[in-house]
Amino acid sequence: MKDEKEKLQAWAQRWKDTGKVLEKLRREEIKNSDLADSLRSFDLALKSALWLEPAKPYSGLVEYHKILSKLR
Repeated sequence: MKDEKEKLQAWAQRWKDTGKVLEKLRREEIKNSDLADSLRSFDLALKSALWLEPAKPYSGLVEYHKILSKLR
């Protein structure tokens, strides 16, 4: 049982150490990213999503309130 606990503690420590390395890597990637390129990619993804599922002319708020009023 003690051996199992030690293995789990070692495993948790490895992930803790790995998390620090990954966070450092993530920060470096963000720091070195090209904002204009990221915005273009986001814009294309948004346009693609809207093409696949066009925006509805209503928000759904009225329907939401109807449902909530029935629950009172």
